[in-house]
This record gives sequence, C-alpha cells and structure tokens, in this order.
Amino acid sequence: MGIDMNGKDISPAAAALVLGIAFAMSAGIAHADERPLIWQPTKNSATSYAARLGVRLPVEYQPKMGVDVAMDTNTGGGLVDTPVKFWTSVKMGSIERPAYEMNRDIGVDIDGNAGSAAISISSQVKAIASATFDIERDSAYSVHYDGATQEWTGLDASQQLRFSRTGTGTAFIMRASATDNFKTAGAGIGLEQKLGDHITLTGSYDRSSNADAVASINANYAWKW
Repeated sequence: MGIDMNGKDISPAAAALVLGIAFAMSAGIAHADERPLIWQPTKNSATSYAARLGVRLPVEYQPKMGVDVAMDTNTGGGLVDTPVKFWTSVKMGSIERPAYEMNRDIGVDIDGNAGSAAISISSQVKAIASATFDIERDSAYSVHYDGATQEWTGLDASQQLRFSRTGTGTAFIMRASATDNFKTAGAGIGLEQKLGDHITLTGSYDRSSNADAVASINANYAWKW
C-alpha cells in the first residue's frame, strides 16, 4: 500500500498512476518543443483531473498512440478512482488549403478496467466563411465492444457544426446524435467563450428522445504542451 500526503492509504495502482503522471509532467516540461510527444492535462472539476499521454510517429498516416489517465479525489485528498484507457489513431486522409482544411481519422479505444473497446471513424472540416466567421464540421461513427457481455453493440453516430467569430473566442454550436443503431436520437445547441489561452466557458442545452432536456454551464481549464 502507498501513503498519500494526508497519511491515508492508497492502492499500489493509484500510487503508480501518481508517479506516472509526475514522470510524464517532467518529461513534457523538458521536451515541450518535441512534437512527437503528446501531453494534455485537463482539470474537469475541483476534484477531478485527467491527462492524455502518448506519442506521434513521424511516418506516413501519422499514427498516434498512448493512454488516458484520470484521478478523482475526495475532499480529504485520497484517490477514489483511477480509470486508465488506451488509445490509438491513424490519419486516413488530409487536405490543407489556405481557406479549407479536412482531416479523417480511424481510432481504437480500449478501457483497461472494464475490458471494453470502441472503433471509430471521425472527420473534421474547417473553412473560412467570411472575414469574421469560421465554420467547422465534425462527424463521428463508432461501434463498441462490451466487456461484460463480450458482444459488439450497435452503431453510434454524431454530427456537430460550429460557427466561430474570429478574434473574440466566441462560438455557436449545433449538434445531433444517434445511438444504439439509431434507437435513441438527440440534439442540442451550445455557446462557448474563451477567456485567455487556457480557460473556456461553455453553456449548453441538450435533449434526447428518451430523456428530459438538460441545460448546463461549465468552466474548463486545459494546458497543452
């Protein structure tokens, strides 16, 4: 067993996770200018933190691979949850022009705790609509493997359209989704406002065919190396 800073016991896995994140942070700081390294920590809430660690290979199709790790702490500082997910992605298509950009990727995600997995195909298109507005369209399709039932589940699909006002960090978002072979459909709208380089305020209103509408306001902090 390990001991946290407040004298409480934590599991060996949790202790290893803390050491791994600390090592990754030091490596990221030392090699912040090396593009092959992926280090993206995120603060999700006052007690929840996550980090994406990985490497980008400088070869054809630009394959990337790594792990997502997360920590959820209670008010006493003890680790209560340490999920770990493995991921990899390969670029299947890319177009770059002065006013237009397109990327298409295929990815695989594996949940080491639950034994589940997902295969996804995503597409992103960015275009300059005018001198003041940019448009971005994101679409994704995925199938999932359930570790508990050992079966592949239905198809999920999602689309998102973002209108961004250049120079202000303001964006209006429309989205739609369908899950479980289109048995459940959902749609929503959102507003986003960037405050500096690392803080983003978001507001959203979403509704699905089998649930009541949900409205939320969030503040996110992210730092990329």
